[in-house]
Amino acid sequence: MARVVTQALLDALNTTFSTAFTKGETEAPVVGEILSTPVPSTTSINTYGWLGSLPIFRKWIGEKRATQLMQKVYQLLNEDYEATLPIHKNQIEDDQIGLYPALFQGWGKEAKQWMDRLRFLALAEGHLRECYDGQNFFDTDHPTFLDDGSTWSNCDNTAEGEAWFLLDLSQPLKPLIAQERKKPFFWWINSLMDSKVADTGIMTAYGEARGAVGYTLPFLAYRSKKTLNAANLIAARDAMKAFKDDNGEPRGIRPTHIVAGVSNQQKAKDALKANLAGGESNTLAGEFIIIEADRLP
Repeated sequence: MARVVTQALLDALNTTFSTAFTKGETEAPVVGEILSTPVPSTTSINTYGWLGSLPIFRKWIGEKRATQLMQKVYQLLNEDYEATLPIHKNQIEDDQIGLYPALFQGWGKEAKQWMDRLRFLALAEGHLRECYDGQNFFDTDHPTFLDDGSTWSNCDNTAEGEAWFLLDLSQPLKPLIAQERKKPFFWWINSLMDSKVADTGIMTAYGEARGAVGYTLPFLAYRSKKTLNAANLIAARDAMKAFKDDNGEPRGIRPTHIVAGVSNQQKAKDALKANLAGGESNTLAGEFIIIEADRLP
């Protein structure tokens, strides 16, 4: 016999679905949080004009010299994300909703990992998206802003393999900005008095979120498409350690983490093994932490 759909039943289902959503959020693993600095957002666009004006301590001779703010202004637009699921009243009457708690638990898992997905997408597309200096975040000709017009590179495109990334995550400011305008949440139109429910019999569940991931300072990261091995790791590491600031002083960059997609994860592990094929000790062993980014190829 079909059960009667009452508001009390719908309220109970709402509790069940919401609990499942929260369970999914609680249990979901998050891999990339370490890559980004979280920044609260209360507007549609955040402006980061200070990214080009980080001063260093220098010997005080004569008047203090104010660092000139870069002309480039970096803005990050919050974008909307959603998930929608219609549930017909007949499914509830016929007791055909047994799998829905698991589905909403999956929604909760995706909600927790939503910002993670944006982080790894930002890394993957860093050679296509601009940062504060007007160049792509990963580029071969970032300006030094010196009078001689010189440039520097945090990108090696001289091979055709899948990209991997070397990052300095020891700094207070991380390479990425995680800008959360509206935390993911779940809600459900489940009132029998709602006109849409009355007209169609459909009770729609929604997930919504709003935010974006962008970039801070390009010298905190390096992208390479060369084979991920010890020699190329050393080359990328030494390139980052050689980065200088706009006054010609070393930036003190010391890369700490490798971000490797599925095709590069075993290569990263092999490059950092304690012992090499001939039995001798590997000087790279323990130097970097591997972040296994299964969202990357």
